[in-house]
Amino acid sequence: MNETPVWLEGLADDAPGDGAWTRTEIAHGNFEVWCRFRVDSAATAPTHVVIRPAEGGDIAAQARGITTTVLRELNPAKEVRGFQQQRKELIEREKYPLSEQVDAHLRGSNRPTDPYLAALALRYERLAESGERSPVRKLMTITGRSLGTVKSHLQLARKKGFLEAVGSKAGGRATDKAKRAAAEAASTLPGEVLGE
Repeated sequence: MNETPVWLEGLADDAPGDGAWTRTEIAHGNFEVWCRFRVDSAATAPTHVVIRPAEGGDIAAQARGITTTVLRELNPAKEVRGFQQQRKELIEREKYPLSEQVDAHLRGSNRPTDPYLAALALRYERLAESGERSPVRKLMTITGRSLGTVKSHLQLARKKGFLEAVGSKAGGRATDKAKRAAAEAASTLPGEVLGE
């Protein structure tokens, strides 16, 4: 979701339910479209749409106004998909606050350090929870490592207490030790790859 500008804050006071605004550009970036969606509903259309000149747009195009040509570029279905994707990413960030650092670390680590193994455990748990059919194969893609290497790193993560098995099922749960190690590594080295 885009941060709501001050000028939009009171516009949807009459709208039912909690909402969030999205922003896109149309007409070659000359106009911006703000759409409000309810976040507490399964509705699939915006409740409000605001079109206005975009900052830095072509002044001559903006002076012609919001023509039918400009309006034809407005695509509510596309706005819905964009909103749903943003909402999904926001939920993911709230559920997995270290996900960006974890993935960056998995791609950039040269050896199985403790912060790397903690990141591996967290990502493995996330993949298993999401229903990924083959979390290990997905980890191969993320890390750029072979199947055998990823499997041995997962075994090492279990051995060092970063990942615990969930009964006899495939999958695993990252331990509190893994969460602490990843959070500590992320806060110690901002902007860098964890553990390097």
